[in-house]
Amino acid sequence: MADKETILITGASGFIGGWLAETLYLNDLANVRAGIRSWSSAARLARSPLEIVPCDVMDKKQITQAMTGATVVVHCAMGSRDANVQGTKNMLEVALKLGVKRFVHLSTIEVYGDVSGEIDEKSPYQYTGREYGDSKIEAEKLCWKFYEEGLPLTVLRPSIVYGPFSEDWVVRIAHKLQSGNWGLFEGYGEGVCNLVYVADVVSSILLVIRHEHAIGEVFNINGPEMITWNQYFQRFNAALGLPELKVMSPSGSKLRAAILQPTKSSAKFILNHFESPLKKVYERFRGARMVMQFAEKSIRTTASFTDLNLYNRDAIYLTSKAQEMLGYNPRFGVDTGLQLSISWLKHLGLVD
Repeated sequence: MADKETILITGASGFIGGWLAETLYLNDLANVRAGIRSWSSAARLARSPLEIVPCDVMDKKQITQAMTGATVVVHCAMGSRDANVQGTKNMLEVALKLGVKRFVHLSTIEVYGDVSGEIDEKSPYQYTGREYGDSKIEAEKLCWKFYEEGLPLTVLRPSIVYGPFSEDWVVRIAHKLQSGNWGLFEGYGEGVCNLVYVADVVSSILLVIRHEHAIGEVFNINGPEMITWNQYFQRFNAALGLPELKVMSPSGSKLRAAILQPTKSSAKFILNHFESPLKKVYERFRGARMVMQFAEKSIRTTASFTDLNLYNRDAIYLTSKAQEMLGYNPRFGVDTGLQLSISWLKHLGLVD
């Protein structure tokens, strides 16, 4: 960037937002304004002398205060359906009113739904009934409405983003592998695992901020290497130095998912309605504590039907548009990304 921009990042205490904030600051690329929902989530950002501001996307007053003076907005915040849809609308309204020079919205490949084959940006939206993907479709539709009203906007659709600080695709997968309950999913795990290392996603954000031709466009963002989910579990497991994974039959995986579904729903209901008495039982009785811990571990380390559906999805999200228009060139292969992720896990003591 020729002149230093002031960049507001929403969801800056999250996985991708935090990476973006630190990358901009450490490389002295911009005046970073890190928008957060609550101060309790700011521990990671507080390691650097960043400008940290309250920016709850459901609070237009906070948004206006956070965005005033910013030339670029990168909207990374995500959460419930309301946060994803109404929160995005609030951000777009304030950005249009304040006349920001560039608005980058982080969406997801989940807007394509349960597809197969090679998927480019011309592929249509597909509702699935799953809250995350469906709400992101609604958020994108709002983006295009505000683009037509004059907001200089770009939409990015990252695939499976992993790396240090990734709760979903690094921390939880490591715990599943360590549990001994995880394995290779015969008949389900041969879908394509479209992994993209978080630093490559950050580089794509920097590219669209700089590139004039990115305005009004949407880009898939994916990594350089296409492997199956079973191969990801296998490589991750080997890199952790764990015993070889067992092969799980299709019928066994389906049965475990079927048992998990009502168990998970019941556990959620009980926690929502009886949290206080359960806490007392947990603290006072060792036997009850052991049973609860076993149940929690089983829930966390058993693949659900949603998981199996994802692991079986035979889709590749093409990035040729980003490569040709922006010069996007993902640099981190899976083995390198795993090495860096596991080094981080070990540094925090999350794995042996």
